[in-house]
Amino acid sequence: MSKIRVFINGFGRIGRSVLRIMLDDERFEVVGINDIIPVSQFKYLLQYDSVYQNFPRDVQYEDGMLLIGFHRIGLFCCDDLRMSDFVLPNVDLLLQCSGQYLTIEDNKPLLERADKIIISAPAQDMMPTYIMGFNHQAYRGERIVSNSSCSANAIAPIMQIIEERYGIECAAVSMIHSYTNDQNLLDSTNMAFEPRRQRSATHNILPLQSTATSIMGSLFPHLNKKIYTKSIRVPVHATTLYDFTLTTRNQTDSQEINALFLEKSQTTLQNIIDTDDTYKVSSDYIQNRHSATIDLPLTEVLGSRCVKLSAWQDNEYGYAYQLMQMAQMVASKKGA
Repeated sequence: MSKIRVFINGFGRIGRSVLRIMLDDERFEVVGINDIIPVSQFKYLLQYDSVYQNFPRDVQYEDGMLLIGFHRIGLFCCDDLRMSDFVLPNVDLLLQCSGQYLTIEDNKPLLERADKIIISAPAQDMMPTYIMGFNHQAYRGERIVSNSSCSANAIAPIMQIIEERYGIECAAVSMIHSYTNDQNLLDSTNMAFEPRRQRSATHNILPLQSTATSIMGSLFPHLNKKIYTKSIRVPVHATTLYDFTLTTRNQTDSQEINALFLEKSQTTLQNIIDTDDTYKVSSDYIQNRHSATIDLPLTEVLGSRCVKLSAWQDNEYGYAYQLMQMAQMVASKKGA
């Protein structure tokens, strides 16, 4: 069976994570990577990582190629793939991991070389959005799709489980989130025009706005204006803890809810949702591949309809693994 030929545009945290994952999966062949960084830095950033540790394979750079064992990956330094003089290798799948190209129109010119395109970010137009464990089975073969955000990948499957069994009347989700590259190491100006983003990520707890509110409102239309999310950035370098407060239509209790998540994690949502009762902390979930892991001892039901849930996610590596699963599904289905 022929391998899925993949080109990665954007070699940041997600791009590097998905490359690491795909190199261990025989279904994929990564044939090219593009970023605006000097190509000499590709090797260094892949080989050494402060969060995920040293890459366990020998990495060489030679004549514009990244050499990893039998893998030969072309390296490119182009700020716009749509430029007429850029020659994109013929590929089955283009992964947009740059944080750009967020509309269908942005990506249409690239369909001449790539059969399918997945955006690793929320789209800014009516681009179809699919999330593993939430609506991935509804994929109809569209050539340009979004894999949404890391938070949506964690929140949506969990809320879907509760919605299908008990119904949800309203919801609030706080994301206790590791700091990211769009924050400041020290107090400084920040182009996001959100005052708290000007403050040091390594010294403070920063409550920030989250795109997850609007995303969840679109994924669960009956909860539009009835769901609230916020991202509380904390001085750790990896993982997120999601704290849910849900009001359900039907009565339940903590034992019943935990049993439901355990069942789903072992059946229809295996490799997407997991459960854990061993009292782990944030660093224990670094490189965990699930969209979310329910922390079972933290489940509580107040009264009979106010549900408190907590779930862990490696918001980079876990998201990248689900992106890889989406890539396999998208590339394997004929285009619409």
